[in-house]
Formats: sequence, structure tokens, C-alpha cells
Amino acid sequence: MSQHRRRAPSSRRWRSPAWASLTVWSAALFMVAASVARLFTYPPLGSKDEPAHFDYAVLLWHGRLPVFEDGITYAAPFGVEAPVQWVSQHPPLYYAILAPIVGPLWDAHHPLLAVMAGRGISALLAGAVVLAAAWAASRCFPGRVRLPGAVAVTTAFAGMLIQQGSSIYNDVLFVLLCTLACGVAGAAIRSEVGPRLLVGASVVAAAGMATRLTFVVWMVAIIVSLLVARSVRLGRLRPLWARLVAAATPGVAAVVCAGWFYVHNKIDTGNFSGRHAEWGLEHADRVERSFSAVTFDPSFYTSLFSVYRGILRPSDPTHWVLMLTPVALAVVWGVVSLLQRRRAPLPTVPSTSTSAVPSSGSPWLPAALVVAMLVAVTLLLVVVEIQYVTGGGAPITRYALTVLEPITLLMGAGLTGSRRLSGVLVTLWVALAFVPYRTLFDLQVRSIVPDAAQWVHVAFWVSVVAAAGCVVGGFLDARRRPDAGAPFAATGDERPGQPASASAISDR
Repeated sequence: MSQHRRRAPSSRRWRSPAWASLTVWSAALFMVAASVARLFTYPPLGSKDEPAHFDYAVLLWHGRLPVFEDGITYAAPFGVEAPVQWVSQHPPLYYAILAPIVGPLWDAHHPLLAVMAGRGISALLAGAVVLAAAWAASRCFPGRVRLPGAVAVTTAFAGMLIQQGSSIYNDVLFVLLCTLACGVAGAAIRSEVGPRLLVGASVVAAAGMATRLTFVVWMVAIIVSLLVARSVRLGRLRPLWARLVAAATPGVAAVVCAGWFYVHNKIDTGNFSGRHAEWGLEHADRVERSFSAVTFDPSFYTSLFSVYRGILRPSDPTHWVLMLTPVALAVVWGVVSLLQRRRAPLPTVPSTSTSAVPSSGSPWLPAALVVAMLVAVTLLLVVVEIQYVTGGGAPITRYALTVLEPITLLMGAGLTGSRRLSGVLVTLWVALAFVPYRTLFDLQVRSIVPDAAQWVHVAFWVSVVAAAGCVVGGFLDARRRPDAGAPFAATGDERPGQPASASAISDR
């Protein structure tokens, strides 16, 4: 009895979740190191938007919201000047995170240290995006044990995300919340919705809408996923009422947390987005275009989705090879899997088996709903961006990070669709990804930041070690089987005893 009591605490120790493999942790470390290398390379407040984001954080520390026409209130003695407060239309959550760090440093007359500290917070948030991407992959496709690692790797090498992780931009928090929203929506479709998942969905929805208005595309995904969830159980509520309450709760949470700011925008600018389109047309040489002209303009899509370009020349095909080759492989593996499913006999379960799991419909349905959700969100973002460009905006690449998770899920499926080849494919992909990655930093940088080159050197070699960890992890992931920790019976996709050909991305 005494021995049993001594062993009991060890069984309750925290265990790393199945998706948090060596590949995932290495990819997260790579992202943080890459962001640090970039943040010491790029001049502090060196872009036209970063001074406005930094100013917003300091303003909020002093209890004020920015005003578009006032321009930059707290201008540093270095960096780019901004004629207006570009980012005053954004809700304040990201800046509330930065304010307690950068505000006191600014007040203590350490503007450079304040900027670098703010960039450091962005680097940590970028690392969190990689972890969230792996988690979301495990919730959207829980039977694919190699997928989280591949998604983490393809997320970590996204040059545009590295740039956001090295700057004071609210995009990095926005991408984190979009990624979490993807995982929440996938979990709602895949499993039973209870109070805990509903609370998570509400927190993510409220935080997302308190960061950027464009989060509305994922807001729709969360609400719809709760409506079509396999089952919803909320106390003693009847199923229909529980489903309706679950679908309404994230929207209510978002209105309570962020609604006031959009009303503020409406009062100040005449629209809920807070956009000053007229100023851009008059002062920034922007031009209005028709919806059809933007829709059928190839440059719109190449500019928007160049998330792996780094700072390569736009004509360089490397970043498109990085993205489109895994996508093509995903199509190949999908076709092969379909053919295998058609040829494979249906599994039979003896009626006397006590471990049989009752069928809850086609095992394809949950996966199909998740895929439909990912496609719908991507298309919705494209429509939103087309509408934005028609009013004089530009198809800025960082806006595509809104759907980075759907993109990397498809790429990850391509890299890991074959268990035998996945380690090799991940290795080759990482090797090629170093081409645009290397353009993001300068090992011999000269900067106003003391010892910048030394910091870049250290961060670069840490990223090299982390990339090696991604490669080793890719081969280790290739040895994992679908029954290594995924709750197959709960997902309806893969159950112990089913042939490998029954999985959507089979373990060949």
C-alpha cells in the first residue's frame, strides 16, 4: 500500500501532448531565433508603420487612444517619420500587452531599449504562433500524427511571419489568434462541444476582434463550427438550445470586449473599420479599381500570397517552389488515398466485440467539414482583400497571414502524405527554405543597436541548430503510427484495427 501511495504522484505528472514533438519544439525555437536575428538586422522603427504601432503602445500606457490626424505623439529620435497615425483604427489588445513593457522604458528615457523590448515580445508571440499551428493541426486532423510537425516547420519558415515577429506590428498577435481560432473551429467540428471548449472559443473570438477587424472571417468560422458540431452539451439545456447558445456566445463575448472600439471608430470616422480611404487616395497616390479588375489581376494574388519570399526579388521562383510543391504533393497523396479507399474492403467488426465503437455516420464527414471550413475562410479573406484593394488599398503580403494555417495545413499534408518519404521531404524542404530565410538578416550588420552583429550571429546559429532539430524530428515523426496517441474513436477518422488505407492521408 505504501509503495502504491509513493507511485501515485508520478502518474499525475504533466505529460507533453502528442502533437508537441521534437519537430514542433524545434520549429518554435527556430521562429524565435529567426525573429531575433531579423530584429537586430532591420533598423529600429525602420518601416512606415512600426513607429505608429510603437506610438500606440506608449499612448495607451499614458491612458490615451491614438487619433489619425494627430500623427505620431511619441516620436523616437530615430526611425521613419509618419505624417498621420496609420494604425489608429486598430483595437488596443496588442498594444495593451506591450504598454507595461515599452511605456516605462520610454518614460525612463530609453527609447531604443523600449523599441527592442517591444520587438522581443513580438518574437515570443511568433514562437507561440508555431506552437498554436501544431496544436490546431492536431485538432483539425487528429489522426495525422506527422501533420503537426510539418505544419510547425512550414509555419516557422514563413518569411513574412518572421518579419512580423521581428517588428512592433499587431499582425503577430492577430496571426496567433487566427491560428487558435482554426484549432477551436476544428475541435468543435471533430468533438463534443462542452463548457470548456465554449469558453476557449469565446476568449479567442473576443481577443481576435479586440486585435483586428479582419478577424471577422475566423469569427464566422467559429460560429458556424459550433452550429454544425457533432454534439453540444451545456448543462441541462436541450440539444437545440445548447447549440444555439453555443453559437451565440462567442459573438456576444466579442461585442462585449471589442464592440465599444468599433463604435468609437464609427463616431470618429463614419465607418466601423476606422479606415481613411480618402486620405490615401489624396496623399498616398492610391487608385480605386473595379472589383472585377482586381479579381482577374494575377499580380494581386502573387503579391498577397508571397509569404515565403523573404526579401528575394519578386521574380525569384524559389518561394513559389516552396509553397506549391507541397501543395501539388498533397493533391497526389489525396488522389492515391481515394484510390486506395475504393479498392480496400470495408472493415468488419464482430457483433460480439465489446470494444466496438458505434458508427456516427461517414468517417469522411468530419474531415470534409473541416476542409470546407478552411476553404471557405480562405475564399472569404480573398474577397475581403479584393474589396480592400478596390478602395485604393494594396495587396500587402502580411494580410495573407490571416489564412497561414490553412496554407500550412495543405503544405504539411503534402510533405507528410507518405510515411516512408516524409523525413526526406521535410529535409529537402527545409534546405530550400534556407534560401529566402538567409535574405532576412545580415551577419555583418551595422546598427545604432550596440553589438547588433553579435546578436545576429548568436541567433543565426541557434536557428541552424533548431532547423537541424526539425530535420531529425521529421525522421522521428515518420516512425510514428496513427495509433500513437490520437483519439480515433472520438474523431471517427481512424480506429484501431482499421487498415492504413482507410485514413485520408494514408500511412504508406
